[in-house]
Amino acid sequence: MEHAIHAQCPFRVVHGDVILLGSRDMDWPEVRGADRGEAFDSFTTMYDVRAASLTSSFAKADFRVAGAEIGTGGQLIVEAVTGSDSIRIEVIPVSSGPKVESWRLFAVGDNDDHFVYPEAADRD
Repeated sequence: MEHAIHAQCPFRVVHGDVILLGSRDMDWPEVRGADRGEAFDSFTTMYDVRAASLTSSFAKADFRVAGAEIGTGGQLIVEAVTGSDSIRIEVIPVSSGPKVESWRLFAVGDNDDHFVYPEAADRD
């Protein structure tokens, strides 16, 4: 079964010591000096460029989840591997609000099967 993570807090995708994609990449236009708001609205940020490249790389490889853990304060780390190559998805909640959703893990195509952090955010 396929699962997806919807992160509404800072996150990054890491390969070794290199950050391949980070949530702050949404703040920077692909073209230096371009209007940030316009780049965000037209999907031409560094995030969009890097996400497309990363998605293409994933489509060519057979990455499988090798491990996942929930750490202190809801930090979520998912490690995926293909052969001897691995990447990590690191999701880092930064809100103290107990009803502010930081991230959601769900089964694709199943709106009933999901886990929300923090748990209280899913109670209204």
